[in-house]
Amino acid sequence: MEQQVSAERISTTELMVRGPEAVREWREAHRFDVPGAQFSFAFKQHHWDGTWAPGKWCRQVGDAWEMLCSIGLLPRLQRELGVTGGSLVGADPELIEHYCMQTASDRTQDLRGYQFEALQSALAGGWGRIALATNAGKGAVIALLAAYADEHDLSALILCDELAVYDALVGELHKWAKITIRKLQAGIKVPPKPGVTLAMVPTLARRLSRGTKLQRAEWSLWVNRQHMLLLDEADKALADSWRLILRAASSSWWRVGFSGTFPDDEYSDLQYEELMGPVLSRVRNADLIAMGISAKPIVELQGFDVTKALDGYRISWQVRGAARRQEIYERAIMRNEARHAAIAALVQPETPTAIIVNRVEHGKLLARAIKGAVFLDGSASQAERLDVLDDFAAGRIHVIVATKILDRGTNRLGVAADVIFASGEGSATQTLQRIGRGLRRAGGKEFLRLVDIIDRVVVDPNGHAKQIATQEAAAEFIHVAGSKRVQLYADEGFEAEVLP
Repeated sequence: MEQQVSAERISTTELMVRGPEAVREWREAHRFDVPGAQFSFAFKQHHWDGTWAPGKWCRQVGDAWEMLCSIGLLPRLQRELGVTGGSLVGADPELIEHYCMQTASDRTQDLRGYQFEALQSALAGGWGRIALATNAGKGAVIALLAAYADEHDLSALILCDELAVYDALVGELHKWAKITIRKLQAGIKVPPKPGVTLAMVPTLARRLSRGTKLQRAEWSLWVNRQHMLLLDEADKALADSWRLILRAASSSWWRVGFSGTFPDDEYSDLQYEELMGPVLSRVRNADLIAMGISAKPIVELQGFDVTKALDGYRISWQVRGAARRQEIYERAIMRNEARHAAIAALVQPETPTAIIVNRVEHGKLLARAIKGAVFLDGSASQAERLDVLDDFAAGRIHVIVATKILDRGTNRLGVAADVIFASGEGSATQTLQRIGRGLRRAGGKEFLRLVDIIDRVVVDPNGHAKQIATQEAAAEFIHVAGSKRVQLYADEGFEAEVLP
């Protein structure tokens, strides 16, 4: 008889999987090369082979194989290995039904159907991810999950790592939950009392890793006593500071991550599953547009030739990798006055326009080239930032040039009728977050003009050898950055017009 694969829950967060060699084969089939591993000290010292595989370890015991892994992998193991046993805790079905009926009754006019479904699936699933695109209202789901914890005398920890997101969550919790929340920000030295706590990840990570042994133990015990973990902008949860907190939360019954930009490649997806579990509910930008919740983007791919900015420029053979890309970026994009002028010409008179960049110097130079533009970056205080955004919403300022400080959390860019991506770079996650900021239908707008500057370099085959090498290096870097964004628009179902 073929040996079955079974699972036993050995703690709140861990699972022991036992079975034939298929267990080991499954793990090895999901082993990936870690990007950049070759530059790490451990790899160079031959202490690590540069790969990652799910589970803490896998070993042979007699004729069977054992693998210790996260409870978040259970649904995948059931699906792919036919695992029997094990369970995700979640809430009692009767309690879920009662709470959701009460919530539906209280929020009939406010709560959208997909938000209600996300709430139900999170309560029932225990561990999982809620993939709601920006503008879908994930803050309401987080608040109502926290309210469930408060109603049943459970401790809940809500995590985020940006002040804009933190402030937005305070508002959502007040609007939807109307419960007492504890706040954990810089300056808090003592663990809050049991209940619902909203915490900044950098602050909590410092409490867990710094101070005396007794102080660290006190904070670790406090995190371990949290019954429910709610992670906002959880696409960041692979970072060391987030992982530190999640390792300490070894008794969490619920662990729910929220983001509209979880990477969907298998390597990243498996890592998120280990930390939080599978995707339980998903709403995309296209769904929100179809429902009339988000404005429809009219995408203009505006080409710009940066070749002239590279005239006379030669890259030294000694300049490699990131340093080479930085030199190209500074000359071709960041300090390219002709490019700044071309972007300025795209700004429509009296139209609320947000221009997004990645680098502070780039933003300052670009704002100088646009009459009446105001630049915002991380050096602005919260009060200064809100004053500028209020003036923008009121029409006293028509053009904001901003760094990635406005990528997440804020709803105030929803008044923008035009958004221009001027950075010339940006990951899929970053681009989607930025799109979401502008898709909010502030003032009832139906459409968003989205202009993306797609840079190009023309290689002159008759040029000097070093000039050709420089142009080829620039073309590769710039083409890859632009093509990724173009592909993203196609994947999101956005109609794009290519302009010269």
